[in-house]
Amino acid sequence: MAQVIVIHGYTASPEENWYPWFQQLAAEQHFSLKILRLDPSTHPKLSVWTSQIEQQAGGLDENSIVIAHSLGTIAALHYLSEHLKNQRIKQLVLIAGFNGRLGRLDEVNPFIDAAQIDLELLKRQIEHRVVIYSEGDDRVQPKFSIEQAKSLDAELIAAQHQGHFIDSEGCTELPEVWQVIQPYLIRQNQASAKE
Repeated sequence: MAQVIVIHGYTASPEENWYPWFQQLAAEQHFSLKILRLDPSTHPKLSVWTSQIEQQAGGLDENSIVIAHSLGTIAALHYLSEHLKNQRIKQLVLIAGFNGRLGRLDEVNPFIDAAQIDLELLKRQIEHRVVIYSEGDDRVQPKFSIEQAKSLDAELIAAQHQGHFIDSEGCTELPEVWQVIQPYLIRQNQASAKE
C-alpha cells in the first residue's frame, strides 16, 4: 500500500504535468507513491473514476496522504466521503480545487453534480487539509479554491506557479506539494528500520 496517492485531473495521466518530477522525488526521498491512472475521456463519469480509484489506490490508513488536482479534487472528496466513515487519514492536499460547477467545461458538470461530499466528515477524519491555488489560474479561478479551503477549514497556499499546474503552462514541478507533505512522510528506510 502506497502512503501517498495522487488523483490527477481532467484528461491527464501520470506521465504529464508535475507527476514525473514527483515520481522521481519519491524515489530519491524514499516514500511510497502511487499516481493513479484514470479514464482520460473528455466526458468522464464519476462512477468510473471512483471504481478506478478503488481498484488502484489500495487501502487507506492513518498515515495516508491523498493529493488531487483540479477535477481530481471532486473525485477525491467524493471517494473520501465514502471511505473515511470509519477511517482517519493523515493529510489531504487539493491543487486547483473546487466544490461545484465552474461556469465552463459543461461536459464535466454531470461528473461534478454526481459527487456526494460530506465536508463535516472530511474535517473530522483528515488530520491536515491543504488547498494550493494559483492567482494566475484561468481554468479554476482562485475564488473557487479559496471557497474550497474555507469549506474544509484547510490551510490555503498561493503557489509560485501562475497557471493551472499543467506542463503546457510550464508547470513540471510543484515544490509547494513537497513542502506540505514532508512533515507527514514515512520514509521507506525509516519504516524498515522500525521492523
